[in-house]
Amino acid sequence: MLVFPPMEEDEKYKVICRFFLPQDNMAERVKRDKVPYDVWARQGFITLTPGNLIDYSFILKAIEEDSKNYFIAELAFDRWGSQKITTDLQDLGFEVDGKKSLVQFGQGFASMSAPTKEVEKMVLGSELAHGGNPVLSWMVSNVAIKIDPAENKKPDKEKSTERIDGAVALIMAIGRAMLKQGPIKSAYDGLTPEQIKERMVF
Repeated sequence: MLVFPPMEEDEKYKVICRFFLPQDNMAERVKRDKVPYDVWARQGFITLTPGNLIDYSFILKAIEEDSKNYFIAELAFDRWGSQKITTDLQDLGFEVDGKKSLVQFGQGFASMSAPTKEVEKMVLGSELAHGGNPVLSWMVSNVAIKIDPAENKKPDKEKSTERIDGAVALIMAIGRAMLKQGPIKSAYDGLTPEQIKERMVF
């Protein structure tokens, strides 16, 4: 999930989604879940990976390619089961507190509440520019919210219907973007028109 904070007050947060699905069992999942993964894959909203399990080396290559096309200031991750992939990301130049930072993002109320409330507000107010991505829209619609006695909120994975991974990733990315204060330097500053055109992937 790539999130670009607004450069001007009246701009929306821009979101570029990356969703992956194993190719070999896609048809089985379509039948079991009654979700049109195959249609979304044909439309380019889902990237199919070889085999019947998610190929993390394939995803790492996608992250590496995104790093070439965009200035990725931070990459937030859930520490649960993340040791291997964070080690691999360091091989791509990401590091803790570096120019391209790996940032651990907790899944409890303390970390998730403020960005969950912000994303909820953005969704209700149509304040996210995500190109009408149907996979993200579907995942957001699946989210059930858990609220503690202090009115803190976070996604409830146990009570949510179907998958919500993309919605959780969005909340984490927005959470990190919210912490960035002051003027934002454009990734295109100092580039020639030809160099900017090379970076554009739309």
